[in-house]
Amino acid sequence: MSTLVLYEPLNSLMDKSYYWNEYVRFYEQYWGGPTSPFGVWFGNEYESFINALSENLGMAKEEIEHCFFTRDEEGKYYVAPFGSKANLFFCENFIPVEWFVPFSEEDRQTLYTHWGFNALHYDTRIHIALDRMNEAEEIVSAVANQRPADLDGSSYTYLTDDLSKGLAELKTWLSGFDPSGFLVLNYGEICSVINPYSLERERSVEETWRCLRMLREGNYGEADSSLRALIQKWEDIRSYASGDLDKSTIQ
Repeated sequence: MSTLVLYEPLNSLMDKSYYWNEYVRFYEQYWGGPTSPFGVWFGNEYESFINALSENLGMAKEEIEHCFFTRDEEGKYYVAPFGSKANLFFCENFIPVEWFVPFSEEDRQTLYTHWGFNALHYDTRIHIALDRMNEAEEIVSAVANQRPADLDGSSYTYLTDDLSKGLAELKTWLSGFDPSGFLVLNYGEICSVINPYSLERERSVEETWRCLRMLREGNYGEADSSLRALIQKWEDIRSYASGDLDKSTIQ
């Protein structure tokens, strides 16, 4: 399961800001830092934490709400409640191309361990994500108006239909939140089906923007090849992760 997680400024959640302040305060005292997309529970750690949190908050364990949270360089906190469908997008065995658009390679963070747990995620501010999506939409719109002959029909349809709709949906989602918040793309369980060497070289964000730049510069033939390769890579990952090995060429 891969996720897009939207973190809101804690102080903007007026109705539950006190609860989340208490939750964050206790979590950091207990673990020594914020939650992380790379976090893993071992043994009875989670049960012990829940028991301690329940006692501290004076709440039954069943009543406790949980969240991801992070803090910026100024020490401000941002939260993404687990139970809120508004803060989380999920995708099974696959990451759609539009999810790569809000990010750049500078946003990339990885974790590799000797026991085989690997993780990969990207994070950026919401206002930066929106700027990047606006730029991508302008490029796709120009392609739609020109209908270049060097761009294969399936690639053209993907750009002007699938990618265009996907970007519009993401923009609508993000536009309803404080632009100072954070957007995080977490590869999640997909990391477990890609061998560590391939995962270390995984650069779909960079590949997406390389394709968009080629479209903007009019290099439609190269853009077509690049887009086809990117789409095929993720179809292979989906087939492999789904157990449909006959359709996968992933290494």
